[in-house]
Amino acid sequence: MTSLPITPESLGQLFITALLITESVQRAEAAVLQAIEATNLSELSVETLLERTVSASLAGQIAHPRVNFRHPAIGSLPVELRNVLNLPTDCRRCFVLSVLLDLPSEVTARMLQTEVCRIDELLYTAARALTFPPVGANRYESATAKS
Repeated sequence: MTSLPITPESLGQLFITALLITESVQRAEAAVLQAIEATNLSELSVETLLERTVSASLAGQIAHPRVNFRHPAIGSLPVELRNVLNLPTDCRRCFVLSVLLDLPSEVTARMLQTEVCRIDELLYTAARALTFPPVGANRYESATAKS
């Protein structure tokens, strides 16, 4: 298997993945840095960094304030990804791992420490919330809305 080269774009994708999982710019930065620091030069690859970034993002869940949509890192995301940040924590993490990273249900379940049968449930809830935002909720943005 050929390893993907580490580029500024791939590091950006690692950060976005961590941001979507943690809902925190600071925790996302810390997760990526932790993944880089924990990786030996001989095993340095995008795949290794992704795995370690996701693990670091899921570890040590401490309370943090809701995501600040005015932060430049958040504002630069496409509206569809900003909407992912509005999902409940379990649904958001499941959606990121299963849909955005395309991990198998078994791997997602193991990483989220839940049953495989719960993955479909979480994905269904996430898909409904992204497709049909709650009535009167102004926190969701339309892909066609002007920023």
